[in-house]
Parts: sequence; structure tokens; C-alpha cells
Amino acid sequence: MKPNYNKISIVVFGIVYVAFVIFFLYGCSAQYHFTKFINKGGKIDTTQRVIEVSKTIKVNGKDSIIFFETPVKCPEIQIPPTRTEIRYKYKLQRDSIKTVRYVTKWKTKEVVKTKRIETKSKSNWLFWLVAGIVAAVLVRFVFKNLLKKL
Repeated sequence: MKPNYNKISIVVFGIVYVAFVIFFLYGCSAQYHFTKFINKGGKIDTTQRVIEVSKTIKVNGKDSIIFFETPVKCPEIQIPPTRTEIRYKYKLQRDSIKTVRYVTKWKTKEVVKTKRIETKSKSNWLFWLVAGIVAAVLVRFVFKNLLKKL
């Protein structure tokens, strides 16, 4: 006895079709998703905005455009950040703190180097060289005079 593949395919197709229809008819509704959104921390703010509307009116056979502003309440959804967005934000903060530390460390090193260079250039080495030579000549002169007297 051979199986009738034509009848089997019709039955399988019918079962899949019925399952598909039941899935879409008894699936979760928009209200379910809305309450889930609210429970997870989502907010809807109704802000009033002004929209400019134009009308075309015929006056004496000529077209004229009139612009007027109307206030409209526009609901805007505030979606809470996801876990990946929060982690990315914290990673950026951490990286920025590291870069700030590095930059301040680099700037302090540069300030120290410039201070060293400034102090070296301000040390008046020529003055101290001349003062040392004069002091050596005076000490030699004083010792020569003292040794002659003794």
C-alpha cells in the first residue's frame, strides 16, 4: 500500500494554516505591549507644539496662500535606556575619566619641565661666576697678607 502524498500534504498545510491563524488571532495585543512599556519605565509626555498650516483661497480669480499657526498636542515617547546603552554610557564615562587623568598627568609634567627651564634660565649663573672669582681673589689676597705678617 502506497501512501497518498497529495492527501498528506493537504493535511499538513491545513494544520500549519490553522496554527498560523490561531497564533495571530490570539497573540498579544497592543494594550499588552503598552502596559509592558509602562511597567518597564517608559513615559509618554504630551507637549504642545505650534504647527504652521497653509490654505489656498481664490480671491477675485487669483490664488492667495494664507499661513496660520495652530497649537497641536503631540505625544512623545520617552523610552528608558536599554542595558547595552547604559553599559556603553558607563564605559564612555570610565574612558573619559582615564583620558582626563592622563591629560592632567601630562600637563603637570609639562608644567614641571617649563618651571625647571625657567629656573635654570633665571639662576644668573654669570653673576655667581663673577662673585666666585672675586671671592677667590679676596681670599687669596687675605691669606698672602696674613702669611707675610706671621
